Amino acid sequence: MKLVEKLNKKMVGNIYTMEEIDSIMEEKKYIPIESDDESEEGVLKYSNKSSQMWLKYVREEEDYLVSDVTLRTKKAGKTKVRAFRTVGEIKSMMDYFRDNDKDEEFLIFMLGIFLGRRIGDTLSLKWSDLYYENGKKKDKLKTLVEEKTGKTVEISLTDITWKYIDWYCDKKKIVPMEQFKQDIFPTEGKTKAILACDGELYSKAIDKQAASYRYEFKKAANACDIEDVSTHSTRKTFGYISHEINKFDPDCLPVLQTIYGHKDIETTKIYIDIMDEKAEKYFNDVGKYVEDIDNGVTPVIDNIPVIALKTNDMRSILQQAFILGRKFNGDEEEAIQTVNKLISKVEEMRIS
Repeated sequence: MKLVEKLNKKMVGNIYTMEEIDSIMEEKKYIPIESDDESEEGVLKYSNKSSQMWLKYVREEEDYLVSDVTLRTKKAGKTKVRAFRTVGEIKSMMDYFRDNDKDEEFLIFMLGIFLGRRIGDTLSLKWSDLYYENGKKKDKLKTLVEEKTGKTVEISLTDITWKYIDWYCDKKKIVPMEQFKQDIFPTEGKTKAILACDGELYSKAIDKQAASYRYEFKKAANACDIEDVSTHSTRKTFGYISHEINKFDPDCLPVLQTIYGHKDIETTKIYIDIMDEKAEKYFNDVGKYVEDIDNGVTPVIDNIPVIALKTNDMRSILQQAFILGRKFNGDEEEAIQTVNKLISKVEEMRIS
């Protein structure tokens, strides 16, 4: 029986939480992907890179009733949405929004990178999420309930994040405490839904606002000649930049896994494009190797193991080397033995 048929038999007509659905699909080597097509409401998408599995659902709060599972082959010419990888790409998007007086779109874009949330979650933020009732700014956002997972997440609000929020308030002449219970990015539809206490109507208003933002985002990306990005790219950019800055921290990927709520680190690696980037390097390495052969140059393979150490451990080893170097000055054999002992210590201290 084909996988899609097995999944239909197992899942259709049953109710799951988002975590349960993700777990089932990850067992089949399919990871969740995001859609920027507002016409695909009520569809969860998963991919194994060669194909996609789409799950239609009806949602009631945190419960998902699966109504259909379909297999979709990858469309020709369609590329995977990626993170913004260069300083120039990020700066050009920022400048486009500011230079064209797209203040709201600018802040949505910045919060997408700073907070690493999905577009719907960013658009649902209220001033009360950012401020205490006494007017004091929060350093942690603890009230955001993710639309997709239904989880309440804790996010740090850094000084830099506040810098751009303050800029937005100043530019738009907003006094947050006068709009404490209101949305940061209000629309007429959202306001009507709030007054009517209608959650379903509010979700539809969010979807409509997200569609409007996607339109402005695509206009900006086209104007900046940036391809293969979508509104979801800012969420991925948070992880990509975090990894680039902290790649030598042994806790980097586990921390990002926690922030994103992924089931395992492998999912996080794929999500922030680490594996794609490494694969690209391997192709380039092979190309350079063969080019050297064609040019009559003997290829050099430098694959000496790289050993990661904590800074304090490295400092300790260097101090011992300095002290012992002075102690055994002139005794070559004893100096070599000492070096070997120090290398053994390095092996013990290495970060796996």
